[in-house]
Amino acid sequence: MGGALANGTGMNRNAPPVARGAPPLERARSLARAQRLGWARLRLELGPKVGVLLGLTVGICVPYFLLQRGTLFPLRTLPRTGLDAWIGFDPVWVWVYATIAVLVPLLPLQATSREELVRYAKGLALLCAACFAIFLLFPVEGPRPLAPPDQASYRALISVDSPTNSMPSLHAALTLYSFLFGHRVLRNVLGSAGRAAYALGAVAWTGAILYSTLALKQHWALDLPPGLALAWLAHRWAWRDADPAAAQAASPEVPPRDRST
Repeated sequence: MGGALANGTGMNRNAPPVARGAPPLERARSLARAQRLGWARLRLELGPKVGVLLGLTVGICVPYFLLQRGTLFPLRTLPRTGLDAWIGFDPVWVWVYATIAVLVPLLPLQATSREELVRYAKGLALLCAACFAIFLLFPVEGPRPLAPPDQASYRALISVDSPTNSMPSLHAALTLYSFLFGHRVLRNVLGSAGRAAYALGAVAWTGAILYSTLALKQHWALDLPPGLALAWLAHRWAWRDADPAAAQAASPEVPPRDRST
């Protein structure tokens, strides 16, 4: 593969255009980047990725919905903040709220090694265990309206998701945790412009999901900071002993420009 790239052969359809007269190093750099961001990356460790995603589905959904079937302790509510009052109820945001079902499995697919997947799974397990423990011991009921509107998509949501399990916001936690992992495994592949675009997209998508949790009255505003904090802590714990050199080797950067050419 390295020889093919260096000679300009083995072209990838997804590769960015390179000027016909570009030096071999420039062409190799462009094609190598495309390889690391294309379908070839998604196929790496595909079996373990499928296993992690299946475990993720069972490990999150089963305890989450079981905890909604009954509470061992009295339900509580949180104080209504100015942000809660300012964001009115709008069931249209259910479609944004549901995009977490796409986001959460999307970024683990960008992993290129089993070590990355193991760290992802360990951090996610810690995050969910902390959230579920709080749901059990300190159940908080969200501010969902007593008379929900007759809208099919919103009624489908509330038919399977009760207003308990409100604090901390698992939506907020999973969203941030996913983007932090994506940044970790893609940071050595994306160029400076790519990293900026990723950060902008992550902030926009996260902001939209957080807003949807308040617009649907699934959560209080005070539910969000604990979820975000737990996500950050779980991510930091999962990568606490990572070897920077190993991470560099697993997802090498595009070689720096040869100034001598």
